[in-house]
Amino acid sequence: MDSHRTAHVVVGIDDSLCGLQALRWAVAEARARSLPLKAVRVWQPGPSGLYPTLQNQHEEEATAASQLVRRLFAEIMGGVPQDVRVETVAVPDATGPALVRLAREDDLLVIGTGRRRFWRRRRLSRTARYCVSRANCPVLVVPPPALAREASQKALLRELRRDIDRFAGDRPAR
Repeated sequence: MDSHRTAHVVVGIDDSLCGLQALRWAVAEARARSLPLKAVRVWQPGPSGLYPTLQNQHEEEATAASQLVRRLFAEIMGGVPQDVRVETVAVPDATGPALVRLAREDDLLVIGTGRRRFWRRRRLSRTARYCVSRANCPVLVVPPPALAREASQKALLRELRRDIDRFAGDRPAR
């Protein structure tokens, strides 16, 4: 282990309800432990014909990852927290292997469980299982928020559209 390396709270970034919940927990843990937060956005490399070089694709994905992190922080916390140092990392790989590779022995890896379907309630997502079984550091597995447990995202969007239509007077409530 590198004696000059600072420990981090490492979190995988995505814009699902479970991903947002994991980000909230990661920020809370970074604050509580006075550690920097490493926000990791993993992306799957596309067909090589779309970009002249892999470097161009990596630069575009890194920019997109940074924008996504800023957008998510704005949506859930009003902006990037000033009291936590945030580092954004974009990695071309599968999610589980990338997170395990980036999280070192002295880090804390924070991951969401993924959306739970009624027939898989007792099982973790594939990424969560991979990280728990292979990480060399503590792994905090964050359950989905109550909102995600109560209804699917599609059902929530349908309900939101109905409410908007009803309040706008376009259509009567169903």
